[in-house]
Amino acid sequence: MSFNEEYKAITSLVNSDLEKLDFQIASYFSKKQDEHNEILPIINEFFAHKGKRIRCVLIFLFVKALNKEIDDFCLKIAAATEIIHNATLIHDDIIDCSIMRRGKKTINFDYDSKLAVLCGDYLLAEVLKILACTKDERIRKIYSDSVSRMILGEIKQYFNRFKILSIEQYLEKSKDKTARLFEAGIVSSYYAISPEIPNLDHVKSFALNFGTAFQIINDLENFDNPEKINEDIQNGDYSAPLIYYVRDKYKDSTRSLNNPAQVLKQLKNTDALEKTKQLAKYYLNSAIENISFLEDNLYKRAIMDLCNLYANK
Repeated sequence: MSFNEEYKAITSLVNSDLEKLDFQIASYFSKKQDEHNEILPIINEFFAHKGKRIRCVLIFLFVKALNKEIDDFCLKIAAATEIIHNATLIHDDIIDCSIMRRGKKTINFDYDSKLAVLCGDYLLAEVLKILACTKDERIRKIYSDSVSRMILGEIKQYFNRFKILSIEQYLEKSKDKTARLFEAGIVSSYYAISPEIPNLDHVKSFALNFGTAFQIINDLENFDNPEKINEDIQNGDYSAPLIYYVRDKYKDSTRSLNNPAQVLKQLKNTDALEKTKQLAKYYLNSAIENISFLEDNLYKRAIMDLCNLYANK
């Protein structure tokens, strides 16, 4: 089976919960709620083109692995997580001047950057309203910390353009940019269903390890797209494969990146891609170890299957 086919098979366990999630998100952006808001059709169109919703899938699988039901509060946590993620995608498309997103033209391309900024901001404002309804201060804090760290990660990336980072610096940036939102969603759902919060450190570590691996794999996949790599090199955004390539072959000299086409050709003849793949596998194997405290059931095995699926992507 292809990756997408295996992914659908594994995540079919939570299909009904994902359908409820779609309804929940749609309710936040209905015309009845705010009939004078002209950007709602644009936002609804954006959400109509769904991604894999991996953050929400893991939230649902984790809750069910603990033998709990997905209640309205868990749905709100998943919705907040997905809305934040989509807001960052809209803003990322502006920063990167992207034309396509999920097979459709981006908001900034179809309309303009100003409107795209407003759409992303509107989504974040909606999340504030969702989180304001929770009485659990821990949940509000972890989401505020998460968004703050995500923005910090983007700031680090901006000011480190055209610099060859250490792998440790790259991983820290990846953790902030991507893994923190995994942590917010999964840990918040754990707070919601488990007042005694045993094994909290393991839950946090799982989310951060999976999220970090997810970003590494995303960076690795970009090397199948010469246009994307050319764009990254020109923008001075160097991910793990480029870091390994330059450090091993050129001793940190960015002059070696002046010809993106040549870089891509040479890089594929080095072990940079394999090193990056092994790095992702390390974090995914760690994530599997982090959930050893869960009892063996269908949902725990599904989480492990997802880790292994991404490790072999």
